[in-house]
Amino acid sequence: MTERRLLWRSLDRNPVASLSEYTAAGGGEAVAVSREVAGSELIDAISDAGLRGRGGAGFPTGLKMRTVADSRSPDAPTTVVVNAAEGEPGTFKDRAIPRANPYRVLEGAIVAARAVEAPRIRVGIKASFVWEIERLTSAIDETRDAGWFDGIDIGLVLGPSSYLFGEETAMLEVIEERQPFPRVTPPFRRGIEDDDTRSAAGVHLAKPGGSDQPPALVNNVETLANVALIVSHGAEWFRSEGTPESPGTVVCTVSGATRRHGVGEVAMGTTLRDVIDWIGRGPRAGHSVAAVLSGTANAIITPELLDTPLTHEAMAAASTGLGSAGFIVFDDETDPVAIAQGVSRFLAVESCGQCEPCKRDGAALAELLRRLAHSDADDRHLADLRRRVNDVTIGARCNLARQQSDVVGSLLRNFSGSIAGHLAGGPSADSVPIVPISDLVGDRAVLDLEELRKQPDWSYNPTDSGTSPAARLGDTPVRIAAKPALSPRMNRPHGMVDEYPLMELVDEAHELLSRLLADAAHANDETGSAAVSRLAHFVRLHVDVTRRVLYPMVRRHGSADAESAAELAELHETELLAAVERVEHADGVERERALSDVSTELHRHSEYEDALVAVLRNVMDQSERGELADALAEAKSTSTIT
Repeated sequence: MTERRLLWRSLDRNPVASLSEYTAAGGGEAVAVSREVAGSELIDAISDAGLRGRGGAGFPTGLKMRTVADSRSPDAPTTVVVNAAEGEPGTFKDRAIPRANPYRVLEGAIVAARAVEAPRIRVGIKASFVWEIERLTSAIDETRDAGWFDGIDIGLVLGPSSYLFGEETAMLEVIEERQPFPRVTPPFRRGIEDDDTRSAAGVHLAKPGGSDQPPALVNNVETLANVALIVSHGAEWFRSEGTPESPGTVVCTVSGATRRHGVGEVAMGTTLRDVIDWIGRGPRAGHSVAAVLSGTANAIITPELLDTPLTHEAMAAASTGLGSAGFIVFDDETDPVAIAQGVSRFLAVESCGQCEPCKRDGAALAELLRRLAHSDADDRHLADLRRRVNDVTIGARCNLARQQSDVVGSLLRNFSGSIAGHLAGGPSADSVPIVPISDLVGDRAVLDLEELRKQPDWSYNPTDSGTSPAARLGDTPVRIAAKPALSPRMNRPHGMVDEYPLMELVDEAHELLSRLLADAAHANDETGSAAVSRLAHFVRLHVDVTRRVLYPMVRRHGSADAESAAELAELHETELLAAVERVEHADGVERERALSDVSTELHRHSEYEDALVAVLRNVMDQSERGELADALAEAKSTSTIT
């Protein structure tokens, strides 16, 4: 393993609490430069730096800006759109960046607006991103008062939780108060039209001769943070990291079967293996990496590709993609068929249905993979699977159908042994939830398990209506729930640590168990028995508390899926307790193996517990959450376990 080297460019090491703190450290220089030079010079600087979009496709940012500038309408304003609607499973970087420093994101948006002569900026963000909304709202107020915008109108647009809200043309639809249905017409041909109530998603707007509609420039959070840095420090400085073809840095998210979950910034060209080691601290003890997902947009990455450099060119040569650098790691305990099924289910649900093959064949792929994972498929089903992998992309207007084809196609190419095992009636595979990250708490990602309740018609009803979202919702206005009130922990500027007592208690328990596990693993012959006894005592105490307090509360307040998750958590706790008992009666090599089993089961337990607490936090009001925190604390203090 090479020397660990995380960088701190677009992702700040420490959260920036105020505009004055940001400017004292040199922030704001790009705003000043943008007032002094022509827009074309700003675009030249971005082009010279070689910045490529950090949202997935890697399109050259300077070229994108120049195209929008050249497509300006004489009659209507150009708009710069900040895409902050991160919803890709496994990705959290576009939430981590504004949590740490929203000022640099706004500075980049201002530079972009002056570069393309746009008099307005819109920030598209999911209404559920409460911390990020608070940070951006406060930062907008501060920077507006400081005169940063100077003739530029800026506003936040709160959008739905739909995955497609993050697709750039679908975001334009939401800004125009319609559903997030992708357009055929690209943003440089048709941006935001204030007085047009017609949906721009229709094919009829994709005229071959160009358009007199106002264009829009859509860039994500990380891209715009880099725009500010380039204008402040120069193209040569930006290119001092990375490779000639993929210069600069990339902010990566690592989650899944690693020792920790987190977000970190590395030079482009760093290998995937190093990113997993540096940010995730490597795979779980006693396990190896068996597969990696680069979000849901790219082919499954196999172990022999872990030394691939994280550049657009190298990842493409490896028949996968960099995507938004959100890596979900799977070890040797996860069935690759179940991984592909989880991705396929997510994409089939999130498909809008404007393109019939995408919705129809996507849903069929998810069902065929479900049957295969449960060893309830035969050669006819496999043949159907192969056919639909090709059919799903027919007529697709956005990349979602291609994602289905890429992920499922990589399963067929690279995991024939797993497929053959299921066709031969091998053991059924546990399902793998492929859903967005709802929060990053400490060193664990909390998954949005509510996504598993979402129906293909985009409702959360017990059953699906059988009607696609495009047909069911049509041109109905998008309706966004009012911004939720902040809990006390959300008023903090840092936004990176969960300070609400409920999560504090859970985090403290997990940290204690991790320390005790480490003590037991590193104890010598003389201290080993005592260390194991302490570990066993606190594991049993923790399990007792969760069973007496947490799970009954989940069953009282949570959904059917939450209750099922509680049942699975209890089953894994049984395995955890069995592993602890084995440690108590083992020594030497056997003790090391048993401790590895305890580590694995503790990891699983932590994931389930974090997810269940997140569910309760979303469905309980503040007083109820406080009562649960008190009950957990009391249960720990009055436990009869000795």
